[in-house]
Amino acid sequence: MFYSLSDTIAAVATPEGPGAIGVLKISGPKALAVAEKVFVPAKKKKLSRQKTFTLHYGWVADKGRKVDEVIVGIMKKPHSYTREDVVEIYSHSGPAVLHRIFSLLLKAGARPAHKGEFTYRAFVSGRIDLTQAEAVLGIVNSRTETALRLNMDSLSGRVSERIIALENKLNSLYADMEAEVSFPEEGLNIDSENVKNRLAVLIKDIEKWVKESEPALFVKDGVRCVICGRANVGKSSLFNRLVAEERVIVTAVAGTTRDVVEEAINIKGLPLRIYDTAGILKAKDLISQKAQSASEKKIAQADLVIWVLDRSRREQQEDYIIKEKIKGKNTVAVINKKDLPKKISKTFLDKVGFPKVEVSALTGEGFKDLEKTIYRTVISRGVKRDNVYLTSQRQISAVKHSLSLLKQAWEFLLQADCWDKAVFSLQQAGLYLSKVTGKDVSQEVLGNIFSKFCVGK
Repeated sequence: MFYSLSDTIAAVATPEGPGAIGVLKISGPKALAVAEKVFVPAKKKKLSRQKTFTLHYGWVADKGRKVDEVIVGIMKKPHSYTREDVVEIYSHSGPAVLHRIFSLLLKAGARPAHKGEFTYRAFVSGRIDLTQAEAVLGIVNSRTETALRLNMDSLSGRVSERIIALENKLNSLYADMEAEVSFPEEGLNIDSENVKNRLAVLIKDIEKWVKESEPALFVKDGVRCVICGRANVGKSSLFNRLVAEERVIVTAVAGTTRDVVEEAINIKGLPLRIYDTAGILKAKDLISQKAQSASEKKIAQADLVIWVLDRSRREQQEDYIIKEKIKGKNTVAVINKKDLPKKISKTFLDKVGFPKVEVSALTGEGFKDLEKTIYRTVISRGVKRDNVYLTSQRQISAVKHSLSLLKQAWEFLLQADCWDKAVFSLQQAGLYLSKVTGKDVSQEVLGNIFSKFCVGK
């Protein structure tokens, strides 16, 4: 990924389509000059001579002909989102007017911004670090109040502060051990038990943070939830009841669902992407085989499995097969058809090994309990308001790598004459911690993060 920071960039910052207001953004060394070429102020004073953080009324014009009535906001460097001169144009919305103004900005000397380039410039200029850049994207994509709060915590710098505190402890430990290894003639006599105790506390602290952050990631990013079960146990009826509409055709014929159907729902502030899959049965044709292959793939990728069993019939061989397929997965067993007489055996249910809820997809009975069980199963430890959490899979992965190296250092400390190896492991652990805030991160990683942004952010 390469963005030229010497260019002046422009973008339409609002979604395409009719609306009350359209916003265009300009950032870079010539932002004010570009804006002055297209903006005719009502009070004739040039934008470059106006104070920062001010709004100005006038028109966008093309060769003297008015294109739209607008308000222009200016933010002079370094007190702007990018720490460059920034101009925002607030026009009427609609594809035609926004496209026309944007075209004029390009003719005046700006180039089209790439995805996430405004936030990238904020990161490169040091205004925000990488955790805060990810938080910006998270805020834009937040689907629940809890997800919004987690991202706002990260944007405010709380995650960065926690990382810096851990880095300080690790660096202090590293400095003491490095001094002992590099200058043995100085007779520093570093207390090895003190070193071990400090490292043990650091490992425990990071382990706790990762453990707490993983359920918080579900709240922020959502849960991939797959409904599975043998044919004709009521999976599609359960799906329709959860999404509150008849999204999937339901018949008494086994194998009606031949493709994976998905929908987004929200349970107690927890966003779920829920998938209805084909029933597990003996495939008689190529389409059935492909349907079941797709189902198994989704089950393998799932964060949560809802395993549907038919209360009104004895367990079948397929139920045992499915139980093996979902072994080790985060699972809720749903005993469906509560409105019918119970025929499934108690012996089988006692050996299910997952949280169980009895429901009727036909009447809706038991669905409140099902929602509570889903929430508890995913967020078993809860997301506390005052805690600070890692907010992306990238952050958790980097911290886990650091943790693994710290544990490696601990093992070296338990061995004779291995302090130099422990010191090297500590050094590498510090590098992984620094990746979280973006101090030591590759262009590939940056490209992956900023490519997920919209063009105007």
